[in-house]
Amino acid sequence: MMLREVLAKPQRQAVRGAGFLFHAQSTSCLSMTEELFLDAAEYGNIPEVRRMLDELPDLNVNCVNYMDQNALQLAVANEHLEVTKLLLRKKGIGRIGDALLLAISKGYILIVEAILSHQAFADGQRLTSSPSQAETHDDFFAYDEDGTHFSHDITPIILASQCHEYEIVNILLMKGARIERPHDPFCQCRTCSKQQRYDSFRHSQSRINAYKGLASPAYLSLSNEDPMTAALELSNELARLANTEEEFKNDYKKLSMQCKDFVVGLLDLCRNTEEVEAILNGDTESCQSSETFDRQNLLRLKLAIKYDIKKFVAHPTCQQQLLSIWYENLPGLRQQSTAVKILLALGVAVGLPVLAFTHWIAPSSKTA
Repeated sequence: MMLREVLAKPQRQAVRGAGFLFHAQSTSCLSMTEELFLDAAEYGNIPEVRRMLDELPDLNVNCVNYMDQNALQLAVANEHLEVTKLLLRKKGIGRIGDALLLAISKGYILIVEAILSHQAFADGQRLTSSPSQAETHDDFFAYDEDGTHFSHDITPIILASQCHEYEIVNILLMKGARIERPHDPFCQCRTCSKQQRYDSFRHSQSRINAYKGLASPAYLSLSNEDPMTAALELSNELARLANTEEEFKNDYKKLSMQCKDFVVGLLDLCRNTEEVEAILNGDTESCQSSETFDRQNLLRLKLAIKYDIKKFVAHPTCQQQLLSIWYENLPGLRQQSTAVKILLALGVAVGLPVLAFTHWIAPSSKTA
């Protein structure tokens, strides 16, 4: 069977197009054994991969094909879980970081878990650093542009957040991975100054990639104790950055709108008044000791008004709750005609001085 695949390989390469011509040199350097090994990994031939790993101690497990991809990358790309596990057990296997990013981008949860169980992730440091942040250029990532199609400032948690992979984001968070918030655009610290001098465009792109991860609904939901407040504050921060970094104004505006849509989407999910009050009021624990605990503080609504998030304030669920509070002590007034409401307002305005005088004379009376 393997011989048939090798004989059919020239036909497959003809279909692959012009990309093969640019990498013909690397392919021609492969031995017949290495070609068989890469084909077995690509097509998920578990017995053949196991046999070659066991019987050929001198086999180069990091050999690459015409697309500069090794066996581990090919196995992950084609969702061959068992082949991936076999390759991960092999000492010296390279490009584990790229394989992880590839599995995350395709949403292969079981393969992500298998790769994260590798000893390379034992200390958790690999999860927080991107290829550009690595201190030493080992075989963990493909540092050339051909071996990977991911940006060199992308970390696993950023990529999982951008792909909205909730389960993978949760797995990475449980292992201690976090997205580091970018510094101020005018920050003059040593790290920012160095990145600006080295490549200002790449520095700006890394900031945008980080904010794309931070603004992801998956990351907002799973990494914050109060996702609503975090989304409101991040939306305001992104709106300010849109005015500061005008060359990337559209990107920041889009992310700001994404945060607003996340907050509005939570209102859409409310099923009863209690859930609406929980969203609008925010932290109820801090209000339990206050004198106004029996009233609704509407902390998040005030924050939305402060940050000019009109979609949240104008949402039907929010407006319905505000009307309920407005007519709380006069439940029958809401059904009255406009003329009755005007007469009542005039009556209150005329009687207000009398009520004020009564409160001044007898502040503890029922009338006051």
